[in-house]
Amino acid sequence: MNRWWMVGVIIFSCLSSERVNAEPAANRPASIHIQGRADVIVTEPTIRLGDVAHIESAAVSDDETMVHLRGLSLGKSPRAGESAIIDGAKILEKMQDGGFKLDSVLYSFPRQIKVTRAYREVSSEELEKALKSFLISQEKRIDLKQLVVDRPVKIPTDSFGVEVVGLQAVRPGHFGVDYRSIAGSEESRFQMKAFADEWRLMPVAAKPLKRGGVISASDVQLNQVNGTAVGRGIIEELGEIVGKNLTRDVGQGEMFHVGSVETLPVIATGSRVSMLYRHGRLEATAVGVALEAGGAQQEIKVRNESSKKIVVARVVDTGLVEVGAQ
Repeated sequence: MNRWWMVGVIIFSCLSSERVNAEPAANRPASIHIQGRADVIVTEPTIRLGDVAHIESAAVSDDETMVHLRGLSLGKSPRAGESAIIDGAKILEKMQDGGFKLDSVLYSFPRQIKVTRAYREVSSEELEKALKSFLISQEKRIDLKQLVVDRPVKIPTDSFGVEVVGLQAVRPGHFGVDYRSIAGSEESRFQMKAFADEWRLMPVAAKPLKRGGVISASDVQLNQVNGTAVGRGIIEELGEIVGKNLTRDVGQGEMFHVGSVETLPVIATGSRVSMLYRHGRLEATAVGVALEAGGAQQEIKVRNESSKKIVVARVVDTGLVEVGAQ
């Protein structure tokens, strides 16, 4: 590739220095030489002039000036393994913006400089090891089946490795894994896909159960169940099963669906009930008729026999409902 080069002589001194030589440039030879490179690799998060150009001088008196030149920031480095282009003309602008006078320097820059960030490629074994370490620390048991490494993973060369910082269940058995590089000059974050089995403690039938029976604590046990087998409407809490009426047969080891259990009615439709009214510290009672059947803690409609008013009441016990403040 053909490249255009900028070559010139400029006079340089630091604005902060009191030793600014005011002699015309023609009266002094150029002592500092700056030779730009066309293609460079950087390791730090910031691109410095010293990264893209060779800076030298035979004069000891130029040492401090060259330190300032080499450390001059030209902008942020690209991500690990990526490249960016810097215009040679922009470098001179950066020198001026950095507080330098263009004075007594011989320079040569290509029209464009390609800057590539150094990187280290992370192996699939390293990625998998980090994920397994993360899974061990989780409360739920999750067994990794496959980590999908579909692209090269590049991190800064001074990173110590990678670690997993998060796991999101996209759908049963499918996860998004959030990684980040460890320490180093700059943090690198990326996400991978993984397939895994997520195990849960789920209530299942301890023995074959027949429709119409009331479920007791001995009828249910907790088993480790693969989360991919847990469909919608599966009951995950024991308290939502024990004491309920079974509406269909359930086989041993089978999970309970919301449609397979129902709350036993404590109050039947049309039965007379005592209505307990509470308002602050005041309590009153009345006689009512249940217009709906209901189990403990369920809300049903009740008609006050005296006022004929229909209210919503909470079932407390057999023949007793509680009405909130009216």
